[in-house]
Amino acid sequence: MSIRYLIYKEIDKVKWDDCIRRSINGLIYAESAYLDHMSANWNAIILNDYEAVMPLTWKKKLGIRYLYQPPFLQQGGVFFKNKLPVKVMRSIMDEASDRFKFAECTVNYGNLIDWKQEDIKQTLRNNFILQLGSGYKNIYKNYNTYIKQRLNRLQKFSLQYKKSGDITGTIKLYKELYHDRMSSLSDKDYTQFSKLCKYYLKDERVICRHVHNSDGKELLASVLLLKDDNRIYNIISCILPNGKKLLANYFLYNELIREFSDKEIILDFEGSDIPGVSYFYNKFASENQQYAFIKFNRLPLPIRLLKK
Repeated sequence: MSIRYLIYKEIDKVKWDDCIRRSINGLIYAESAYLDHMSANWNAIILNDYEAVMPLTWKKKLGIRYLYQPPFLQQGGVFFKNKLPVKVMRSIMDEASDRFKFAECTVNYGNLIDWKQEDIKQTLRNNFILQLGSGYKNIYKNYNTYIKQRLNRLQKFSLQYKKSGDITGTIKLYKELYHDRMSSLSDKDYTQFSKLCKYYLKDERVICRHVHNSDGKELLASVLLLKDDNRIYNIISCILPNGKKLLANYFLYNELIREFSDKEIILDFEGSDIPGVSYFYNKFASENQQYAFIKFNRLPLPIRLLKK
């Protein structure tokens, strides 16, 4: 068994992306293009000939490199073509913690193990998903009564569901609506995400949908999703004040599900630990596919106290 630590310029991106594409827990966040656009820096740990990989997204402060969670990148961790023995997973994490003495970042849903290191703290986070492919009628039958009641109520509003190519406008709207809630996101973060969307747009991997009122003149809600072979990812979702009154978010996601209901793909709501948002996505989801936020601190003692 070979576990190698590689700096960025040593990574074979063709082999890397092939591993992510073929991984049983592969996610768009680990694609090299996603990492290139959204992380300040990234290195990697490689198992054998790219049988498994772990991106290490890092920054430097006071001369110390540390692992961090980039914006718009929900899950990191170890990605593997075939399920790994727990001891191999631990060996990969040992290599990561030998290279970086401090970490606040996520691992993915396939990495929920006991790392057997007392100083690695794990906190579970929600991620709600819905398996599509069975057709809208079958999916609708499994909606709970709460959703069905709201879908019945909003019929009188005659809302309009529209495809849109306005990626820039949707990102701008999200920034305007949720700046206070998402105060950790910088202007540069939004710019980089916009560039990422434009990159994926070339391969038709960006989905943008709007909901308007009955005459089509007022925007009520908007969503921007990214796509890979296995999932569509609910990255940005916006609901305007009048949209809340008209239940436009229920209409939006119901129509999105209807549009893609025959495709063998997962609708990844991206979950949330914000109670109201979590409550909403959980109503539509078929599963809560949790992942973990991890933290460890092995900095020298004086600095360690500052980072508690």
